[in-house]
Amino acid sequence: MLKIIWNKDDGEKMRLKLLDEFNLILTDDPNEVPKDKVGIILEDTDLNKIRPILEMIAIEQSQLIFQSPDGYLQFSVHEMVYLESYGKDIYVHTTEMSTQIIRQPLYQLEEILKPYHFVRIGKSFLVNIAKIRYIRSSLNKKLDLELVSGTHLEVSRSFVKSFKDALGIQKKETKR
Repeated sequence: MLKIIWNKDDGEKMRLKLLDEFNLILTDDPNEVPKDKVGIILEDTDLNKIRPILEMIAIEQSQLIFQSPDGYLQFSVHEMVYLESYGKDIYVHTTEMSTQIIRQPLYQLEEILKPYHFVRIGKSFLVNIAKIRYIRSSLNKKLDLELVSGTHLEVSRSFVKSFKDALGIQKKETKR
């Protein structure tokens, strides 16, 4: 038997996600978990379900610290919508519609954020794929993204293939 336990404050949000995405039910039974905690109990036959659950929990709880012009800023990864490079500054756009400036090269941020499902869509942009609402074809084989914030970003032609690969939506070549 395997138990996963976290704070009750996060429990309701996680319960809904786990029920919706994995059809698992959480417990706060005091015989199973400590007081003020919530847990998941899996049978040994269901261990293959644990990896995506742990990844989801890790991403939901991940905090990253970046250097800013005035010191350091901490961001929750799931609140970051996209990053935009302009000169030496990187603008981090968040779900709260705020924008913060950090100082780190975009290519380094691309590597840091790749495990959190951020993908490069242009010379100056990284986007959190979990924050994309719609993807539409655009002129000149580009793609138009509408984000959950209502912002529209364009996937430039040179990044379309890698973007589609990252999302798993690349068309398969048909043999004749």
